[in-house]
Amino acid sequence: MSEYFTNLPLITYDLDKKKPSTEYMAIDIFRRNFIRERVLSNVLSYYPYQVQEGERPDTLSHLYYGSVDFMWLILYANDIFDVYYDWPFFGKQFEKFIIEKYGSVQSAQNTVHHYEQILRTEVSATASTERILEKTVHVDKTTYDNLNSTSRKSISNFDYEILENESKRNIILIEDVYAQQILEESRTLYGWIDTI
Repeated sequence: MSEYFTNLPLITYDLDKKKPSTEYMAIDIFRRNFIRERVLSNVLSYYPYQVQEGERPDTLSHLYYGSVDFMWLILYANDIFDVYYDWPFFGKQFEKFIIEKYGSVQSAQNTVHHYEQILRTEVSATASTERILEKTVHVDKTTYDNLNSTSRKSISNFDYEILENESKRNIILIEDVYAQQILEESRTLYGWIDTI
């Protein structure tokens, strides 16, 4: 991981926004390059993966790539900037997050995050048909109040956070055969020197 961030280009940044300005040198962590788009346009170069409880980017890197040095590749491929908030929470960690954000689990469960109109209800799979997912749209409170009870639902803050957290579990892993190639292309693009 360290090579990727150590070798990203530096930018000057005026942190204080005062006169006279005080400029600081910072690593340009928002720099993205064409490599990600090229890899993701080839469906054979990656596969979907669901993060399991206890897995972190570094442990997953070690498990899949054989080294924690490729943790950056997992973060990069999934547009993860904040390893704490952009990675899924599990168990007590999720509960702690809810309490810090909403005061208590009960408060999160009892407060509406948003309202939805149900456009299509879910249809279970049968032997001859595939499952059809529920289709909803966000609506305002007035619209929600005017809908009948079978075509509306409210989503609590707690349910919203569960859905958001679950979506973070679905990541992609770039095939290990491409990892070294991507590293080499990144070095060429950024003019990195060989440090490994």
